[in-house]
Amino acid sequence: MNTRAPRVLLVEGSGRGFLSHYSHALALGLQRAGIETQLLTGRRDELEGWAVPFHKQACLDGGRRGWRCVRRQVTEERPDIVHLQWVDNPFRALRFVRWAHKQGVRVVYTPHNILPHEKRWLLMPAYRLLYRMIDRVVARDAHLAWALEELLDTPGERLTLLPGSPNFLALQALECQADSPAPKKVAGERRLLFFGHGCRRKGLDRLLETVAGNHWPEAMHLVVAGEGVLSGISDGLLDAASRAARITLIDRYVAPREVAALFRDADLLLMPYVKQCKSPLLDLAAALRLPVLRSDRVQGADFREDVHGCTFSHDDHAAMERRLKQTHWLSGVRGNLAAMDDPLAAIDRLAEGHRQLYLKVREECLPGSDAHRFPAFLAPLSEV
Repeated sequence: MNTRAPRVLLVEGSGRGFLSHYSHALALGLQRAGIETQLLTGRRDELEGWAVPFHKQACLDGGRRGWRCVRRQVTEERPDIVHLQWVDNPFRALRFVRWAHKQGVRVVYTPHNILPHEKRWLLMPAYRLLYRMIDRVVARDAHLAWALEELLDTPGERLTLLPGSPNFLALQALECQADSPAPKKVAGERRLLFFGHGCRRKGLDRLLETVAGNHWPEAMHLVVAGEGVLSGISDGLLDAASRAARITLIDRYVAPREVAALFRDADLLLMPYVKQCKSPLLDLAAALRLPVLRSDRVQGADFREDVHGCTFSHDDHAAMERRLKQTHWLSGVRGNLAAMDDPLAAIDRLAEGHRQLYLKVREECLPGSDAHRFPAFLAPLSEV
């Protein structure tokens, strides 16, 4: 048995948002666990300049150039395992896995979305094949594990459940000295935060309608922040809400240090979504110890009622209004969040699970040549 610690190449191609923050946290934990770790991330690396104890390159573009960069790094560094956090095309990923196996390299994949948002039904056969060819598929929660096995035929022996959503920003938030893009918080202020990329179905219009139709204490301050956050919001509605309560608008991309400052100064994160989604903002809020008021359309890997926040029915405006006006429930949630593991302990726990996984995968036999063939019905698409 090989007793040397495995060498791991983490691959995350976006360079932004939750995927980037999660990958940085995992790389940090692996390095702390004694595993030589390298991270390849997107060229738009929003954590550029943040000190990390592992080797990192921001060289990934979308498409073929990104995969060429990964292959080049495998050839030069000879890792034992490539751990993908990013797949932009299942056919290119399949060819990479086939190539990596021929180099004697194992491939692990954590699908943060098991299917893409676009063309998901057309691409499902290719993803099913990918999940069967990959050496191990990591599910971040039990719901994803069920879907991978039951809907996409992922073999149970190739599926590993490793829950946890640590966030690199959580290590920075408590010590964050960055100035918030919002005005300085004053004593007694109750600050509510609506944060994220603009989308008509995130419920900002209904939130502003609720604000505009009620009387609010002077201490309440609503901060609305994110790139394109006012998508679908009329000037008239925004003006009416601004007359009813203090509102600060930050309609632009918010850099990570500013995100940490926004969450640091907020008392409550608002997620009144109308669309159904699994949002990484829930994980970020938990990591940063910020209570959440969410609609029942928002799902998270580990959200627990009255521990991480509270939930209301997405079509019950009165319930959202009551929660906004009440404050007594927040103290219990804050206490529960404060009792959670510190961010570094959560990172170390996730890294230990991955360390054990890598050791197992490295000792397994690589697939035979038949596993590298594209099925006949996918052959016309195999060069996409």
